[in-house]
Amino acid sequence: MRLLLPLLCLALFGCKPVPATQVETEPPSIALPAGVQELGPAEAAAWMAQTPDAFILDLRMPEEIEREGKLTGSQNYDYLQPATQEYLATLDRQKPVLVYCALGGRSKLAAVEMHRMGFTRLALLKGGLDAWLKEGRPVVK
Repeated sequence: MRLLLPLLCLALFGCKPVPATQVETEPPSIALPAGVQELGPAEAAAWMAQTPDAFILDLRMPEEIEREGKLTGSQNYDYLQPATQEYLATLDRQKPVLVYCALGGRSKLAAVEMHRMGFTRLALLKGGLDAWLKEGRPVVK
């Protein structure tokens, strides 16, 4: 009996729970369909200069645009709105389109959806406006 109590205390208090290993995860990568161009800031600037009839679509929220500005000539539609597909369906599928957002995630999702809808001349700004600004490229406020 004298031995049982210390063994019981040792068993209860001597064992530490094994810490759960933390695995760092990243959001799943989004594979772009063939034919969708992913352009870095310098390439996007050249593409816009060579494609004056392009529709430039900013998919950020209005607060983001107020805070950071936007690309010259871009039109805004908040990608997080419920009617996004309906809005995209109103755009000219034959016209060249450059899509961008803050970091590139929303624009990739939109590009995949637009390609599925039949858009044939799609490009997106790799790294989003964040990459554009890091290179010191101009925006309008």
